Amino acid sequence: MMTSRFSDYRWFPWAIASAMASGGGVNSALTYFAISSAPRLVTQHPFNEGNGYNAILETAKRADALGWSAKLGFVRGTDASGELTVSFADRTGQPLRGLSVSAHIDRPVGAAPEIVVLLAESAPGRYSAAADLGQRGQWEVRLVARQG
Repeated sequence: MMTSRFSDYRWFPWAIASAMASGGGVNSALTYFAISSAPRLVTQHPFNEGNGYNAILETAKRADALGWSAKLGFVRGTDASGELTVSFADRTGQPLRGLSVSAHIDRPVGAAPEIVVLLAESAPGRYSAAADLGQRGQWEVRLVARQG
């Protein structure tokens, strides 16, 4: 009886080695993309700003107690410019008139400078202004509205 010199499982170590090599290749590619695309440091004092989060929560609590509601819209014109509109209503749904409104616009990633836009009342409870964001993409808008 003649026996084979090679086992039927002689390919098994090569399969393990190729699986590990492909995993290493994927990890290397993901590491490269993560390092090359990271926005780096967005703020100079992240620890201090993180500690101030309780003040942000307190401000939100005071704003909720007013019962005001806002509806934000942006009608894009050419490129990254357009018209920013905000409608304010009180607890009963009546428009809020005579507010001084400013919009503080930031990018969630990157170190783009904050854009501040002052909005004027164009209709009862409706405030609008032209805004040039400089570039297209995702933006965060923080509204500051004061009455009296």
